[in-house]
Amino acid sequence: ASIADLGTRDVRSVNDGPTEVSRSGGTVAENAAGAVVGTVSVVDPDAGDTHSFEVSDDRFEVVDGELRLREGVALDHEEAAQIEVEVTATDSGGASISESFTIDVTDVNEGPTDVSMTGGTVAENAAGAVVGTVSVVDPDAGDSHTFEVSDDRFEVVDGALRLREGVALDHEEAAQIDVEVTATDSGGQSVTESFTIEVADV
Repeated sequence: ASIADLGTRDVRSVNDGPTEVSRSGGTVAENAAGAVVGTVSVVDPDAGDTHSFEVSDDRFEVVDGELRLREGVALDHEEAAQIEVEVTATDSGGASISESFTIDVTDVNEGPTDVSMTGGTVAENAAGAVVGTVSVVDPDAGDSHTFEVSDDRFEVVDGALRLREGVALDHEEAAQIDVEVTATDSGGQSVTESFTIEVADV
């Protein structure tokens, strides 16, 4: 038989799975809902093959080659400064490969959310007396705060709301005084709360 008599053979290509998943970028700011973390690319011997992606942490997804937070999802640096995720790329033939990546969650200044006071009573005629203790709730652990009081007879020193040196109050003049205390963090963000100070009769 001649070669011509053998006919033609059907040569079909065999799917080669992806060999690598890589990422560029990898940093996201806290509180940035739906933010892009970086881009994801796949090395696949089959030119033009398509890939679907799965991320081990369901707060993330891959859309149009971008690793991103899902819509409405944001991260908190104070909760976790780094997050480990595994990205799996699967080609059109069902072959897949997984790679692990570390995502850095950067810190962003978050303003204080509350000012509270314990105490709140001062005796009349007690110059420079302490009225109460002031504390601040701030998502940034260890942030420092400066204080301003709406009534300049008062000040906050070392966490104590007090009358300024040489200043005393008179119960007969006012049994209660309303003041606003503003706490400002190191990033310039502030919160203001109102307090009523009782002036006790002596």
